[in-house]
Amino acid sequence: MESTEASASLPISEAGRLGGVFHSPASVFPDIAANGRWWLAALIVVILSSVAVSLMVNRVGYDRMIRKTIETSQRMQEMPAEQKEKAIEMQRKMMPVMLRIGPVAAVLIGLLVIAGALLFIFNSLLDAGLTYKKVLNICAYGGLPPSVVSTLATVAVLYLKPPDEFDMQNPLAFNGGAFLDPDSTAKWLMSLASSLDLFTFWTIALFAIGFSAVCGAKRMPVSRALMGIGIPWLLWVVVKAGFASIFS
Repeated sequence: MESTEASASLPISEAGRLGGVFHSPASVFPDIAANGRWWLAALIVVILSSVAVSLMVNRVGYDRMIRKTIETSQRMQEMPAEQKEKAIEMQRKMMPVMLRIGPVAAVLIGLLVIAGALLFIFNSLLDAGLTYKKVLNICAYGGLPPSVVSTLATVAVLYLKPPDEFDMQNPLAFNGGAFLDPDSTAKWLMSLASSLDLFTFWTIALFAIGFSAVCGAKRMPVSRALMGIGIPWLLWVVVKAGFASIFS
């Protein structure tokens, strides 16, 4: 009996954590929170994102990418020819740098900010009693499955479609914005529809499972954890749509 309890309390291997978050997240999240390496999960996402961007550049090319940016930007289309040419030249210089730095910055900064916000919400409003490191581990590992699947699917679509038909903004068409016409749809509505994304919902669900598993199902049911994550996300979606409306 004692040996069984001891074996149950042994930490899971890193491979077990990384694999378990895909197929049995509730069972591995307590160990992830206590012993996980958030930076390793983030590194996997950064590497996959960087590889996907490199493949996109090789397949689509900077010139096509810039042209598609112009086609989807009403502001650039309305620019005088000379000003537009200067903007295109600036994009040619900046795009290679931004595409290399962007994935790293987006993953790391986004992860740190989201973990901090959720730590505040769950500790101050839901009395979760968590540490920042535990929340960071939950967020890093919880975001891993959607990031891996969406990145691999994007690469598959990249090579299944002709380069001219690849949509950089909505490569997978798994959000509402992919089914709207960007030229005739209001910017606030496009922002709102694009936020209704399958992979975002998957991430929110995994976060909720993680917080519930770490805090205990009785103390923090998944439904309560979903509220703690979903309500701030909805507020962010509304604010983002508001900014899109103001600056459109």
